[in-house]
Amino acid sequence: MTITESDDAAAKRARQRNDWDLAAPGWRRGQEARDPADRTVNEVTAQLLALAGIRSGQRVLDLACGVGEPAFVIAEHVGPTGAVLGLDLSTTMVEGVQALAGARGIPNAEFRRIESELELGVPDGGFDAATCRFGLMFTPDPDRALATLRRALKPGGRIAVSTWGPPEQVRFLALATEIVGRHVALPPFDPTAPGLSALPTPAALRRVFAAAGFADVEVVGVTVPFLAESPAAFWDAQEEGCGPILGMLAASPPAARRAIREDAIRTVGAMFPGGGVRLESEALVAGGVNPG
Repeated sequence: MTITESDDAAAKRARQRNDWDLAAPGWRRGQEARDPADRTVNEVTAQLLALAGIRSGQRVLDLACGVGEPAFVIAEHVGPTGAVLGLDLSTTMVEGVQALAGARGIPNAEFRRIESELELGVPDGGFDAATCRFGLMFTPDPDRALATLRRALKPGGRIAVSTWGPPEQVRFLALATEIVGRHVALPPFDPTAPGLSALPTPAALRRVFAAAGFADVEVVGVTVPFLAESPAAFWDAQEEGCGPILGMLAASPPAARRAIREDAIRTVGAMFPGGGVRLESEALVAGGVNPG
């Protein structure tokens, strides 16, 4: 089925693909640096698995799979009789996660690039569960994105997604955006536009879940710590892995980027004179059931 949409929606999706193509190398380096034997599961991923009801033998769809979080954890939970299919708009993300899955010997995980979150290329009713970790708020039309995921689920199948909370409570991004904004002109904040703060409240998530036809919706809050060993490491992480920040920086000349970096290290250093950086942000995890 071919999906029709406005040129504006297509342009918004293209900007998101560009931002996350830029971020993918940093994400891949982060995954490569992690010990494959480390079975630690962060709280957001743990809540996604719980609300999606992930269990052995299931077939799971993971939209906005990035470089494997939570797909690799899901693959372990569903075991050899189950499977996970990860989908992402970013070619670079998919190339990275495919390489990581191969290097780690994860046979029950497959990854594909898609042109649109509205055309997943999967059969209707083919999955027991679906997840989307910090991806839904970047879609031009989250109602339709969720409805598309619902079609991929069996009757009674569960979905879980995570989003960030209000801008002022996503401290790492609020701080980074403030610093960048001191040096370059940023577009006015639009709460209706795709971005980290597009679905920041339980009410907003309940609305889009209801619009997509999901039932038994549950939303839980999670505090997410952002840790860095130094102010410089904090800014390195923003420059390497935060798609929205990379998108802002991409059009800036080298001199402006150097000035932004110096400002960031100075500002964050004043906040954390001991060197180590800890910024806590609020996330939401929402789950629902496809009533059939």
